[in-house]
Amino acid sequence: MSSANELIHEFFDCLKHLDTSVDRCVDLFADDGVFEFPYFSTLGMPTRFEGKEALREVLNLIRSRFSSFTVSNVSIHELKDGHGLFTEYHTDGFIDGTERVYAQDYVTRLVEEGGKIKLLREYLNIISTARMMLPNGLADVPAPKSTVE
Repeated sequence: MSSANELIHEFFDCLKHLDTSVDRCVDLFADDGVFEFPYFSTLGMPTRFEGKEALREVLNLIRSRFSSFTVSNVSIHELKDGHGLFTEYHTDGFIDGTERVYAQDYVTRLVEEGGKIKLLREYLNIISTARMMLPNGLADVPAPKSTVE
């Protein structure tokens, strides 16, 4: 069984070798594991990927844009119960087929259950994501939906 700390380090290793590690990365998650990006709805993108099939799809989507990332400035804050942690880290990765570098800072919550990742929730700067990933940058960000009628 893997601890939360071991799981996050294995996840980082997958990111460093994403072109060959999608299956290994998916195997880090529980069968009903969840990978979340809470603020992606602002970009008109899905925010939650649950189960092995959905996890494989999102990781393959990421891999289609990046073959690998460097991971740096890692700071891990373990929870007292030993089944979770928060981590701060930075990644850099070349957008495949370009000379553009996607640089991102993350705060991530990981919940471990039975030696697997039950939840991996990544908080990141979605403005940086939009600028680098959407064809027309911020111009492609959908207008917010009005909640006032």
